[in-house]
Amino acid sequence: MLDIVSIGAATVDIFVKSDHFKSDSDHNIGLCLPYSSKGEIQQSLICSGGGATNTSTSFSRHKLKSACISRVGNDYFYPIIAQELKKEKVTNLLSLHPKEKTDFSIIIVADDGSRTVLTNRGDTQLDSNDIDWSTLANVKWIHVTSLEGNLDLLEQIIGFAYEHKIKISINPGNRELSKSKVLIPLLKFVDFLLLNTTESETLLQRKFNEGDFIDEIINFGPKIVSITDGRNGAYVASSRQRLYSPIINTNPIDETGAGDSFGAAFIAAQIYQQDLHQSLNWAIHNSASVVSHLGSKPGILTYQQIAKKY
Repeated sequence: MLDIVSIGAATVDIFVKSDHFKSDSDHNIGLCLPYSSKGEIQQSLICSGGGATNTSTSFSRHKLKSACISRVGNDYFYPIIAQELKKEKVTNLLSLHPKEKTDFSIIIVADDGSRTVLTNRGDTQLDSNDIDWSTLANVKWIHVTSLEGNLDLLEQIIGFAYEHKIKISINPGNRELSKSKVLIPLLKFVDFLLLNTTESETLLQRKFNEGDFIDEIINFGPKIVSITDGRNGAYVASSRQRLYSPIINTNPIDETGAGDSFGAAFIAAQIYQQDLHQSLNWAIHNSASVVSHLGSKPGILTYQQIAKKY
């Protein structure tokens, strides 16, 4: 029996880190390259990415029986994803479509760990036929990441979880969040809602304010809400508690995967019946370890590392 299934995106991520990239985050200029120039690459990595593969890997390393449901093309990128899931002992429930192309991203990483992501979206939006519902009926938790705006599928998954008494966590993408009138009524059926500040602004259609945001979103009905605020830390709330934690690592190598690793560790702690304080502690440490490495997976902590140390 599976403990948890991650549903959402599977991509191949191509990371490039170079001193040639210049960032000016203080003045909001961005990440720049000299025009018509050549430069040396200091670090590079090609690996699987996307919310579903990232979180299912994290769950597996936390000693949970996990699976990944994503839609991929039968191309040269698919074996990279399949091989990494096998290596991480994640059950492969990928829906393979021979005539489609797998999504991929090129991630340009600056010297301060900030990054710019360029994503090539294939035709791999999940739909109901991509999901083995009979397998899903026997899991303890379902974790849903971005469905590329397919709110009909999100509603179906949430309804399925409610009907089968399965706990559900969601980290919706911007396309789902932009349809707030449809999404908000579903939140009362959600056990854990994970957002970053930008995502929470999209949901509420106004600028971030921690106190107001936490209160307003928790009033929509999810049992637990977390809002991550980048290098400013993270907030967690239930109907009874409000918690905050600063980040640990202030000199990241690469910030890719920070949200996925945070959410997965928090959910794992909940599965292991930890309280909110300890769940936040696991999440902050897992995220700090991930941003200390290039790529979204190399720094994911194991259960032994996270449970015994923190």
